[in-house]
Amino acid sequence: MHKLTIFFCLSLTFFTYLIPAGSGTIKIEDNNEFKTGSEVLIENSDFLLNKNIAVISNKSGITKNGEHLISGLLKKGVRIKKIFTPEHGFASDDKYSNEFFGIEIISLYGEKKSFSTGDIEDIDIVIYDIQDLSVRFYTYTSTLFLTLKYTVENNKEYIICDRPIISRSDYVSGFTLNPEYSSFVGMVPTPVYYGMTSGELGQYLFNESMKNENNNLFKVVKMEGYNRNIDYNDLNIPWVNTSPSIVNVDCARTYPALCFLEATNISEGRGTEKPFSVFGAPFIDSDILLEEINSYGFRGVIFEVTEFTPVSSGLAYAPKYLNQKCNGIKISITNYKEFQPFEISVAILLSLKKTTPEFKWTGKNFIDKLAGTHLLRNYIDSEFDIADICNETGNEVEIFKDKRNKYLLY
Repeated sequence: MHKLTIFFCLSLTFFTYLIPAGSGTIKIEDNNEFKTGSEVLIENSDFLLNKNIAVISNKSGITKNGEHLISGLLKKGVRIKKIFTPEHGFASDDKYSNEFFGIEIISLYGEKKSFSTGDIEDIDIVIYDIQDLSVRFYTYTSTLFLTLKYTVENNKEYIICDRPIISRSDYVSGFTLNPEYSSFVGMVPTPVYYGMTSGELGQYLFNESMKNENNNLFKVVKMEGYNRNIDYNDLNIPWVNTSPSIVNVDCARTYPALCFLEATNISEGRGTEKPFSVFGAPFIDSDILLEEINSYGFRGVIFEVTEFTPVSSGLAYAPKYLNQKCNGIKISITNYKEFQPFEISVAILLSLKKTTPEFKWTGKNFIDKLAGTHLLRNYIDSEFDIADICNETGNEVEIFKDKRNKYLLY
């Protein structure tokens, strides 16, 4: 059938106990009030005093009260020597491109993607606190992987302040990374959609990909009052753009379904008010494309015909079809717990291939790096059935899930 209906010397006053043997978690007594890992760490930061601290963060590293981790730690007398930032800098508007509270900011993007010799030589503890989107191609995962690896290899302590999952916490899907296609947009050895918090992913990477057996080098500061069924919207964390084009919760949830379009000649909505919520091109017949996409019968989402014109709007580079009217589709999630970004992304690519003769891959098959394999491109080009494409990922996803279950914290 062609169509398918898709599917983290402790502060003895506060810390209850340390769970050893590679779990790397510090358990705080349960409490009904939600707190980010950063808030828990700020409240229990005495063990950081008289230590030299480096923080890897951007402007998303805030508590539910809007205070940044760095500000909170400084008020507690913690000595922060350096700040390192991922792609897009400390803030998407580069307001803090040189310093924050008088502390030097060092970029880990561009030619320098991880620590280099001397960066943490005078540092005792590295703290990571960034809101991610639980997808492999969002480059913060690569920053986490590379800096964690460098830190433990140099026998320094690495702490992740855990943060909630914005999308579905139970959703694991997509092709597992083929090492041949490893790049900064695909480095962690997981499926594209791995369904883990940054702390859980850190545990997985430390235990599965790091050779250092000193479990004391890695810890996760767990969130309080959090479980996997909580909707991110109910946590009341002030929204901060996690990157320039992830402008709200809805966008963060649709992004995983539209990111593959970055490797095509189809606009993914950059330069509009709804990046990663609309897609299109001047040459698309929206009505025909909509009919084809709707024929897959997806639940938890609606597609609508739309028009948009990308503008510069301060982006680091010009968006596709700058100042040109694009015909396309708007995607809206009606039930995020039913939303299936991988299956939807495959359906969108197949629909474009079938209905839009001008559709093509760009960037020397950049799609292979995003997907972590050449197979997705080959299957789309051959117009494989969506069920067959999704089934190709099944065995590897199940193998990953078995490993993943050992590292879930909530």
